[in-house]
Amino acid sequence: MSTTAQVSVPASIWKWVTTIGSSRKLSPEDHRRIDRWMSGNATPTVNQLVKLSSKLEVPFGYFFLAEPIDDTPAIFAHRTLRNSAISRPSRNLLDTLGSMQAIQDWMRQDAIDHGEAPMPFVGSWHLQHADAAKLATAIREQLGLTTTWYCQNDHCLQADKAFTTLRKHCTDAGIIVMLNGIVGDNTHRTLDPHEFRAFALIDEYAPLIFINRADSVNGRIFSLAHEIAHIWLGKEEIYNDEYQQTDNSPIEVLCNAVAAELLVPQQEFSRQWQTTQADGDTGYTAIDKLAQVFPVSHVVIARRALDNRLILQDVYDHVAKESAEQWEKHRKSSSDASGGNYFRTKQSRLDHRFVEHLAASVSEGQTSYTDAYRLTGTNRKTYPKLLETVGA
Repeated sequence: MSTTAQVSVPASIWKWVTTIGSSRKLSPEDHRRIDRWMSGNATPTVNQLVKLSSKLEVPFGYFFLAEPIDDTPAIFAHRTLRNSAISRPSRNLLDTLGSMQAIQDWMRQDAIDHGEAPMPFVGSWHLQHADAAKLATAIREQLGLTTTWYCQNDHCLQADKAFTTLRKHCTDAGIIVMLNGIVGDNTHRTLDPHEFRAFALIDEYAPLIFINRADSVNGRIFSLAHEIAHIWLGKEEIYNDEYQQTDNSPIEVLCNAVAAELLVPQQEFSRQWQTTQADGDTGYTAIDKLAQVFPVSHVVIARRALDNRLILQDVYDHVAKESAEQWEKHRKSSSDASGGNYFRTKQSRLDHRFVEHLAASVSEGQTSYTDAYRLTGTNRKTYPKLLETVGA
């Protein structure tokens, strides 16, 4: 189709794409042109539609539909309570979901083609009969984790190192874990942690967890632990909640409790708290000390203490308010731009097991280079360098 060819687009489609798209990126001239096209006084060219598709961040094919469609993914219905005010997902979330579903579909088919069996732990627990402590124990056993896995060589890992460790154990168990704070490599399309912190896509062959890198370091590891619980319960969700919420749905209450048990085991928490009390620490200083022991935020420690009736509600509220303010400052001052080695940043976003399986499939002639480039967001030049960085 010639880029100068003109295309008649129904007014209903114009109204729809400007509603669901990123209209804030349209210039005053773009709006004037759209008004003329909607009224039928002019007709856009293919080239103009391509440019608008990019600005609106909507698929180019949408302009050729006869009538609007509902492109909201089913998983959006499974968002946590704080998301309920958001009537539609952003284009950034939609595009991220789409790329992750493509990776999951590829990994699922790859597993089936190689005769792999479904993963028995996916959906192996039911909400009605689940106990947080027992479920956390089952998860640790499957992932090969000790109760105090976050401590190594008599040294407690910081949250970022603990995240890397937990992520590796997930990958080794067959759970795909992806991490990014932008859409693909587009630094102009940042993922808003207010919209979502993470999501889980359930599949018995290729369960996938996506973590929003734009979240705080402590937030990422809690989200990962939370989504792991969703894998065991076999329930998809888009997560944007906080541990301190008291009016969550039963499944969110359970997943938060499991995450807390994985990261701050009750028995170890009690022992550490007693030690701080023996040293004469108050509630605030005890919380601060334990936040250096466990790879979680002060809020998670404070919530543990509140649930154990070790601090009063006003102490917890103060910690939660202060943490929220600090997180907001962090969010505004940080970005996911690499600022360093592009390929190291790229490989940190991708699940290493996925990259290794994809590289093997390409070398065997089962997957085309074109598909490999599409799935990894690379090209003919960058794909080989990515494999070198990952060691695939």
